[in-house]
Amino acid sequence: MSDHGEEEKEARLEGFEEKDDVDVFDVGMFEGGSEGSGFHTKNNPKDPYQRSEVIQRAGHGVDIRCTLIDAIHGAMSADSDYWATLLVLQFRFDPAKRARRVAEATIELRFDVSDANNQVPEVDAISFDGNYSFLPSRQSETIIKGGSGSIGASYVADLSASANWEKTVARETTDATTISGGKLVLNNIPPNRVAKWTLLENKTLKTGVPATIRVAVRIKRRDEAIFTCIPRLECKADKWTRLESFFGGVPEDDPVLLKPDMKATNKLMVYDTEELGSVDLQKLSDVTFTTMIMNAQK
Repeated sequence: MSDHGEEEKEARLEGFEEKDDVDVFDVGMFEGGSEGSGFHTKNNPKDPYQRSEVIQRAGHGVDIRCTLIDAIHGAMSADSDYWATLLVLQFRFDPAKRARRVAEATIELRFDVSDANNQVPEVDAISFDGNYSFLPSRQSETIIKGGSGSIGASYVADLSASANWEKTVARETTDATTISGGKLVLNNIPPNRVAKWTLLENKTLKTGVPATIRVAVRIKRRDEAIFTCIPRLECKADKWTRLESFFGGVPEDDPVLLKPDMKATNKLMVYDTEELGSVDLQKLSDVTFTTMIMNAQK
């Protein structure tokens, strides 16, 4: 399709979602084709550990990225028998075109051993554990129910006349963008090895999921061996963000290789590696819907 034709299509779509309810559907976030796909994030053989770019998806109206912000290894506490790892990841959902949005996203981080002889890592805690809501909206609705009943009196001159009635019901509905998080076992076998978050847009406002969400997870370890984090991301998009070429059976992103003897990154704060069990994960987390630039005119 020519650029001119694509521009005409975008012009027709602009403002469409403000008037009509737009259905959403599952889209696979992996490009169809060979293993050389640019949408399969691989580890660098020369620097394989703890890559910062965990997931990248671009094109078709929405750009999606997951970045490893901080990775800190240490101990649960000075008197604990367990080691610990803190991970802070940031997910971005950036519309590249007007009238495009991600309506729902499911984030999963699965932790596993790199060697079958090692001890299985456990998800000890996550941020946004439970149900959280943002940007609430309130809407008043008036519903009118109508009907008619024929007049049965035989002496009425106009036998075709009807008695009409109406019932008015006023109600107020509320909605919000929500984030739900939790820890899960894998294949029904403890311990918890999966950290999961579900992001749902405010369906009334159709504002999409947050533009940026930063989450934190704490891993309890029983050894100092290298272990893995396997990221998985599923999205539902508005029907114009079709991503047709993303369907098909293709390899997922490489696992993130976590090496406990690597130096702490300390980007968000300076962590006490002897007391990682006391870190408040919620303070490491953040949600941003739109970044406003104030006083931009100079």
